[in-house]
Amino acid sequence: MDFGKLGFNWSLLTRSNIAGLLWPLHEKLSKRNLSQQQFHSILTSYIHKHIPVKTKKLISAKVDAGHVWVGGTYYSDYDQDQEKCIEILLVYKNKESPISMSKQKYRKFCYTVADTILHEVIHMRQFRRREFKNLPDYPSNASRSSQREEQSYIGNSDEIDAYSFNIACELMDTFGNDSTKVINYLNLNQRGSRTKFNTWKMYLRAFNHDHDHAIIKRVKKKVIRYLPRAQEGKPFKSCDWICH
Repeated sequence: MDFGKLGFNWSLLTRSNIAGLLWPLHEKLSKRNLSQQQFHSILTSYIHKHIPVKTKKLISAKVDAGHVWVGGTYYSDYDQDQEKCIEILLVYKNKESPISMSKQKYRKFCYTVADTILHEVIHMRQFRRREFKNLPDYPSNASRSSQREEQSYIGNSDEIDAYSFNIACELMDTFGNDSTKVINYLNLNQRGSRTKFNTWKMYLRAFNHDHDHAIIKRVKKKVIRYLPRAQEGKPFKSCDWICH
């Protein structure tokens, strides 16, 4: 689907069509040792042609060699001024480290970009619905400052909503769209589990794996509610608030 030719409409976005939009680039980006600058330039030029988002390049020693981390930000003030309000953050290890992705790895990368964009579109809808008013962060009382900061951020009602859609999508991918298996997984005690880290485990870790914690209960409830939407790869049924 070419969003540029259609005239852009945020409500058209789904996980599959964003990933599908990026997939043709695999011929240029996968199975090649590209410099960070080459990879970034090819990818962002293509994104800018099709989706009205900003992109930003960051450097972090935490990124594994050859990998690219993806993050995102929604700017409500830009949205109020009818400017580009979603920014995709592409994080590289350093300027010298070449980027080399297999087709499988690049496919996963495409879905990570899609999930990031949809996360920020959820924030866009939240802010537009309440006339751009901010909600307070979760009032964490954790003893460690790092845990307190994480709890305050991901315990915020807006983040619970957006991350719950991401979790629903991740788990439906993992369990082949089997809602029963997803729900059973959500109820498991994951403490000490060596299975792959995911967004649900991020919440469990931040809130000490306490399934009775109010935030964990809210997230679990939201994830289950989002499962039908995750199956479609689209967080909303209607185009209300995101049709422009």
